[in-house]
Parts: sequence; structure tokens; C-alpha cells
Amino acid sequence: MHKVLVLDANQRSALAIIRSLGHLGLTVIAADHRKDALGAASKYASASVRYPDPAMLPGTFVSEIRNLIDHLAIDTVIPATDLTTMLLVSQPDLFQFARLAAPTAASYEALTDKATLLELAARLDIPIPVTRIAKTAGGVVNASHDIGFPVVLKPARSRYLKGNRVLSTSVHIVGGPAALHDVLSRQEWLNDIPCLVQRFVPGHGAGIFALYGPSGPIAWFAHRRIREKPPTGGVSVLCESVPVDPLMQSFASRLLFAADWTGVAMIEFKVADDGTPYLMEVNGRFWGSLQLAIDSGVDFPRLSFQVSQSLPVEPPRSYAVGTRLRWLLGDLDSLLIQLRDRGTPLRARAKALSEFARSFADPHCRQEILRISDPRPGIREFALWLNALRST
Repeated sequence: MHKVLVLDANQRSALAIIRSLGHLGLTVIAADHRKDALGAASKYASASVRYPDPAMLPGTFVSEIRNLIDHLAIDTVIPATDLTTMLLVSQPDLFQFARLAAPTAASYEALTDKATLLELAARLDIPIPVTRIAKTAGGVVNASHDIGFPVVLKPARSRYLKGNRVLSTSVHIVGGPAALHDVLSRQEWLNDIPCLVQRFVPGHGAGIFALYGPSGPIAWFAHRRIREKPPTGGVSVLCESVPVDPLMQSFASRLLFAADWTGVAMIEFKVADDGTPYLMEVNGRFWGSLQLAIDSGVDFPRLSFQVSQSLPVEPPRSYAVGTRLRWLLGDLDSLLIQLRDRGTPLRARAKALSEFARSFADPHCRQEILRISDPRPGIREFALWLNALRST
């Protein structure tokens, strides 16, 4: 019997992985540094374990994963966040006896470092925003004036390892010189990693999801966001499966092939007003709305496990378009933000409330966390949500 260790078990994507592989009959162990992780409550988790916080103790985290592989006889490790993936792909000796469901370190670096990604994209004739790569604050200022405001300041990495700590960065849209000076004064990471200075592209975000094996693509998927938290833009709380855009797929294929990619990937674009999809970034991990792909007929966790174990894989021929997935408590949070915002017109608040209520009667919409077949994660999430609400 295969034993699979699923990391980041408090993530919604990890819960989808646990449910998928547990339903397949595998022995799944849910792991996270938090107690009361959502995935640990699933009936498909045979056991749960905790490890040190990888952001605070990255070296200790890696050592503990090594111990868990040995002591629990783990044969597959599946990370569900950028952080744990980043830390583990750089440890090839850790996986002499267990498989890591992730790309090689070289492939991961090629596409997740935004500076090297955009350089590769330019060579492959994939549209990217006008970009300058700066390594100092002065370089950022010069590049910003050269490109023209507004500009986007984007660190080459969302997270990076510095000594024995993992540091996080953030993206900023800067409208003018005064705002630029203020932003630069607060960016400690500028001394450590490059900054991409990009021309701001008006438009909307879009992305596609892929799984590649050693011989090439196995599965593709796409969705559109209907509602987000916060409502102005953030994590998806209601999304719908849509056909894969052929042009984005062709760009993604070029990138993944050039990087010799194996594993899952999320390729994000910004679609300009003229319809041009500009490449933004690539994430080498499972995505938040993973359950939607599974519900639509593309079981990425099962396929990814088969790829990691060099098992025969039967690619899905198609998937259902129009399937919707709702993260109920995230949707409720988004609604509350709008109702509490005094700047939101009364008509807009009434519309938000109506659309929230209407989703309960949508026959094409499934709940992401609370499921009758596996109710305990939803019950646990609701209890934690109530406790958080009481403390605010």
C-alpha cells in the first residue's frame, strides 16, 4: 500500500488532494505546522502529523520531513504551497527512497524566478509587459522613469531563503514618483533579490493549469473567477470551469517544454484590453481551486501521483464546462466586507446579498469544504471561523 504525505494540510488545495488520493485507496497522512488543519479532519486522512513552521525554521522543517519519510515509510511527498515546494525541490538527497511530486530544482528555478522566467519568455516570443530588471533602489527609480508611471514593482521571488529564515515579498502598483519613494523605503528585500519594474497593463487576470509528465502534457484546465475575497480582487471564492484558451495554452506549452517541466503548474496571464495575454508568472504547485478541476473531471492529484510513481497514466479527454465551486465561508467573508463598507452604494450591497443567496440554489455549484460525504473539514472550518469572528 502506498503511503502519501500531503503537506500544508490546512490549505484548501491540500484538502482536495487528501480527498482525491484517499478515495483512490491510498494511505494518506495529513501534515501541517498548524494544529486543527482542515485536511487532518478529513475521513480520507489515515493520520495527521505536525512539523515545524517552514517559514520560521526551514532547516528544521526539512530535517523533520526526512524523519517522517523514514519513520512512517512514506513513498510519496506532495507539497501544496510555494514555500514547502521551494524548500524541498532543493533537497534531492532527501528523495532517494521517496518520490517528491514536484518538478526538478532546475526546472523550478527556471520558471518560478520571475526574472529568469521573463527572459525565457522573451526568447520564446511570448508577450510580456515592458520590463526592466533592477538590483538597487536607484535602478528601480531610473527604470520607473524610463518606462513611465504607473509601474508595477515585482520582486523576482515571492519568498526567498535568507540565512535560516524565509522572507516574504509583495507586489506594488506605483502611480508616481512620490509613491515610488514611499514604497522603496519599505522594501528590505531589494538588497537581496532583483526587482522587476514593469509597465502596468490594464485588463483582467486569467490563467491555465497543467500537468506535465516526462513525455509532455497530460492534462489542462481553466476556470474563471466569479467572486473574490476581498471583492476588489484576491482569492477566488466562487469560480467556474471554462474552456482552455488556445493561445494561452500554446504560450504555456512553450514555457513548460523549454524548462523540461514535470509536475503541475499554474500559468498566469494579464489579458489586456486588446485581448493580448501577457505572461505574469508561473507557480509550480497545486492551486486554490483544485477541487473545481476534480469536480469537472480532471483529477490532477491522482494523475500527479501516477506521474510521480512512473505509473501508467490515462489523460482525460475532456472536462465539464460550467461547473462551479464555492468556498462558502470565503464567500460569506466577501459579502460581509461589502455590507460593512459604508462607501458601497445601497444598491450594490443589495445586489451582492442577492447574488450570494442565489448561489445556494445553483444546481451547477458545489461546496468546496463542507461536503456530505466528508463533513468534518467543513465543521472544523466553521468552528474556527466563529472563534475568529468572536475575537474581532
